[in-house]
Amino acid sequence: MGTHVLAVSASPDSHVRAAFLADPPERSHAVQFYDDEQLLLDTVGRFLVAGLRRGDRLLVCATPEHGAAIVAQLAPYGGRAALDRGQLVVLDARDTLAKFMVRDMPDPALFRLALLPMITRPIDTGGRVRAYGEMVELLWRDGNARAALRLEELWNEIGRDHALALLCAYTTSNFDSDGDAAPFMALCRSHSHVMSTARFTPLEDPAAISQEIEPLQPRARSLDGDLGDRETLEAQLRSALRERDVVTAELRACLAREQEARARADASDAFKQLLLRVAGHELRGPLSTIMTTLDLMILRGELPDDVLRRLRKVAASGARMKRMIEQLLDLTRARLGALSVERRDQAVAPLVAKIIDEIQAAHPSRAINLHAEPTCRARIDADRFAQVVANLVGNAIAHGDPALSITVTVGRRAELLELRVHNYGAAIPPALQSALFDPFTHDKPTTGGAAGLGLGLYLSQGIAQAHGGQLLMQSSPDKGTELEMLIPA
Repeated sequence: MGTHVLAVSASPDSHVRAAFLADPPERSHAVQFYDDEQLLLDTVGRFLVAGLRRGDRLLVCATPEHGAAIVAQLAPYGGRAALDRGQLVVLDARDTLAKFMVRDMPDPALFRLALLPMITRPIDTGGRVRAYGEMVELLWRDGNARAALRLEELWNEIGRDHALALLCAYTTSNFDSDGDAAPFMALCRSHSHVMSTARFTPLEDPAAISQEIEPLQPRARSLDGDLGDRETLEAQLRSALRERDVVTAELRACLAREQEARARADASDAFKQLLLRVAGHELRGPLSTIMTTLDLMILRGELPDDVLRRLRKVAASGARMKRMIEQLLDLTRARLGALSVERRDQAVAPLVAKIIDEIQAAHPSRAINLHAEPTCRARIDADRFAQVVANLVGNAIAHGDPALSITVTVGRRAELLELRVHNYGAAIPPALQSALFDPFTHDKPTTGGAAGLGLGLYLSQGIAQAHGGQLLMQSSPDKGTELEMLIPA
């Protein structure tokens, strides 16, 4: 579909203008440039009235003000009846745009879904479809010329497949700036017919076109102002492209370095995993043998008292070493993201009571009060949960006031399992509280449950997180210190 330059005056006597509006080509896409509303309404009115008389279906997509004025123009020619029987459809341009605009650009599929049914529906009168639209004008006014041009292309795509005579309009004030030359030319090329505010002349008469288009020359000269800078802009673009190539090369080099570093990190992680397996097997095995032998010798009671005292000290040191090995292994698992839990539904109170009894036996002078809901059940890893209880209570024993009791509370809070360990003693400053959860912070007091390594709270936090929960701390001089673990029950 070629582009025709049609210069149309406001004079209603132009026979070429009247002929075009009365019977436009079956597949045409015309644009009217106008300076005043009367010219626009005159053009649109003649275009649609001729369609009513021929039995065409009419589609108007305009602003509410223009839509009402167009309907009023058509009223003497049966416009109201055409509205009632569906021959005339009037849409709000802004509302229709909202149906298919995605991120400031028209979506082709949504555009067809919104408008194609009204274009392809059979016409009882046997006529064709005439459409007048102002959606492109709204986009241009909004400063989105790119979207307006894309919408013109989408109309052309429909026009290639369906018999559609389309008319759109732009006010000439849209093209007053010096930078409008290229968009204006692209806009004209997207239409089969271009109508200016001069007289109406067909493309087939070049001499007449030159004469009629003369009033447009001042505007064309102003629009051509930007073209003089084209060579400068192209040089800047070439320079930018060269800079882009340099940046791309640097990015590729950075990516190669990152991949090399990742490979080294993967190799390091593999070594840590190997160390974890070796330490878990080679260290715990011999130590377990030593501990079992010591326990048997102590239980027999056949040795002198002074020897038994020495053996008990060795057994206590062995137990401490065993806890240290387990916590070192857990630290490695946590750093590798391999601290896993196996959750099963079970009663919580008996599990906590068992751990408290063992701790109480080891510290008979300390008062430990347990408040546990007897019917409390939750899906937990029993061994890991017991590890947290031992760590938190051990921490309270190590740092709490020996003359005051430690309180352990276990129960359900809605969908959460709650474990709280409270003790009285010196308050922990807020600045130090976060350091207690960091295994690599130096010069901090060690926690009692960590057997001297200072890992108890860090590992307890990791176990809580592995359960999908969290470990919280509160400490003040008057209320004491409380550690709380909350995990989904």
